Amino acid sequence: MSLNGIDISNWQPDIDLSAVESDFVIIKTTEGTDYVSPVADTQIQQAMKLNKLVGVYHYATGAGAVDEAKFFLSNIQGYMGKALLVLDFEGEAIASGPTYAKAFLDTVYQATGIRPLLYTSKSVINQYDWSAVSNVYDLWGAQYASNAHTGYQSDPWEDGTAWGSFGKPVIRQYTGYGRLAGYAGDLDLDLFYGDKDDWQSYVTSDDDNTEPEPSTKTPIVQYSDAKGNRAYAYTHWQAVTGKPDVAVKSDLTKYQQKTDPFVLTSPNGTQYQLAVDDKGVLSAVEVKDA
Repeated sequence: MSLNGIDISNWQPDIDLSAVESDFVIIKTTEGTDYVSPVADTQIQQAMKLNKLVGVYHYATGAGAVDEAKFFLSNIQGYMGKALLVLDFEGEAIASGPTYAKAFLDTVYQATGIRPLLYTSKSVINQYDWSAVSNVYDLWGAQYASNAHTGYQSDPWEDGTAWGSFGKPVIRQYTGYGRLAGYAGDLDLDLFYGDKDDWQSYVTSDDDNTEPEPSTKTPIVQYSDAKGNRAYAYTHWQAVTGKPDVAVKSDLTKYQQKTDPFVLTSPNGTQYQLAVDDKGVLSAVEVKDA
């Protein structure tokens, strides 16, 4: 199973995605630490309204891996969990090598729980040792057979060499000279090796795939007394109605613990001691002098 798609940027400001056939669209949002594509939001919104799978990418410039990642994140908050995330690693950034790319990818992953993809060419893959990156992140790889115009391809040309430690890209960009009905200019054409569920696995945070552990903490909340003071602490182990009885210190002897009592102070300075009975039900009693 595979999906056909395109990647676009500010170089295609007037593209009408409703007129161009594609399963997915990957859209440039940011570059460096100070550029936001003025058409990115429009392109993303249209793609989503058309129910296309969506990705967003940042074009690295070498201005600082962590700073670039934070800039990217600050401009895609509304699309977190809705779009695949990508670092576009080409141009001047290549000289910074895999360490720079990994620092960017790690920053995004640590902030979101989403594993972004690395986009780069096969020549760059074979220029460095990418094992530290490929152990954690997957590849969107670029390699072209020629500059000839072409439509979508289900089995694009390969030169027979490996994609380094990545083994194989999960997305392949096989031309920058694509021609599709509905758009007059050249387009980057891409092939995703998977189905919609596979795509979604790159959109979803790793945290979303983990069952949360049941809480072992007793939630305590405060209720207002008759005068509007937030004073009474209750447990949610069972529903509690009304207010606890006001007691003097001598009333607390049946709840005597071997350790120091747990006392809460309300905003008006009144102190309340939490007490638990043999059924595990908490109550709060006001601490007064006998």
